[in-house]
Amino acid sequence: MAAHIGVLRHEHIQKRLLSEGTLTLERAVEISVAMETASRDAAEVRGMTHASDDGYSEEPILHHSDLGTVKHSSPIYVHPRIEGDNFSMELDTGTSVSIISEMDYRNSTEPIGVNLEKSGDILRAYSGHQIKPIGKLHVTFQLNGQDEKLDLLVVPTDSPRLFGRDWLAKLCMNWQEVTSLKALSTNSSKRLESLVEKHKVIFQPGIGKLKNIQGSLTLENDAKPRFQKARTVPYAFRSKIEDRLQNLQQEDIIKPVKHSKWATPIVPAVKKNRQIRICRDYRMTLNPVMCVDKYPLPRIEDIFASLVGGQKFSKIDLTQAYHQMEMDEQSKNMLVINTHKGLFRYNRLVFGVSSAPSQWQRAIDQVLQNVPFTQCMLDDIIVSGCSNDEHLSNLKMVF
Repeated sequence: MAAHIGVLRHEHIQKRLLSEGTLTLERAVEISVAMETASRDAAEVRGMTHASDDGYSEEPILHHSDLGTVKHSSPIYVHPRIEGDNFSMELDTGTSVSIISEMDYRNSTEPIGVNLEKSGDILRAYSGHQIKPIGKLHVTFQLNGQDEKLDLLVVPTDSPRLFGRDWLAKLCMNWQEVTSLKALSTNSSKRLESLVEKHKVIFQPGIGKLKNIQGSLTLENDAKPRFQKARTVPYAFRSKIEDRLQNLQQEDIIKPVKHSKWATPIVPAVKKNRQIRICRDYRMTLNPVMCVDKYPLPRIEDIFASLVGGQKFSKIDLTQAYHQMEMDEQSKNMLVINTHKGLFRYNRLVFGVSSAPSQWQRAIDQVLQNVPFTQCMLDDIIVSGCSNDEHLSNLKMVF
């Protein structure tokens, strides 16, 4: 089994399989397909990433993306004739085969007049579980003047009649006659716009702050303060660094100080837009002596499992998420940076501190713990619901 695991493309799947105590081939396939599916969907849910000085969105504090779903109540239907009888089938480009349920086959008021043959096919559902057809039908199919002999699988699940890619590959569709999917209703869009307008203050430029939650850094018992001198920076960067430091002061992210036992040097980096990103090299100071918070980050499988049943989705990007978490006084004194303009103390959590991801995840999980169909992965919040009403209600709770 280990030899087969070694040829997998994705290292995180290899590690997951190798961590299983007892692993059969069937179980390995099930885990691999589920994780592949989750990884593929994660890219769609997260969308494009936006980077700032600390690797987070530079959009307004809460950026509401377009709702990424369409009504499942409005599928695309085609109406072929199968063995001379009219059938209504859902067009599904996501399935490689065309199927009907056993119930449709046994109880249809228009029975299909061909014998059920054995099938050796094994199907795999979107969720990863296997479906073995009870057989297949070799049927005469008519659509838009086209006659074909095609295979139709019969499955034991309560499935709709699906017109899959195997039939699409052999037929020419008249797409003008196909009913298009409809996006969210105008009424739902207006309600969403009203909700955003009501809470427009959180979409204004600037950095917000978590209420009643402060971060705290813990060091090893024998840790001693480390003071690193400021590094020399090119003269061409100095004015831009000074502008960035001034902006951070105006946002109350940093504060100038005269003395400090701790000091971390900064490293300027040029972003794609030619602006300067201020990076802090805590590898030289805090990180080697820090007791790292072990609070776990959510796995993508857990996020998707918690959103099962959701029909409507919103994604909220938090502006420089770490900077929205204030630190306690002792921790602020550890987060001092040394620049050509002197010492500055960070008042908020910063990117680069080894405990930062766990500190932030613990805090945001606490904030969202009573909101159903809602998950957060660092600076991205996903809000869902089984209906428009539930989705908007959950979104209101987050706001």
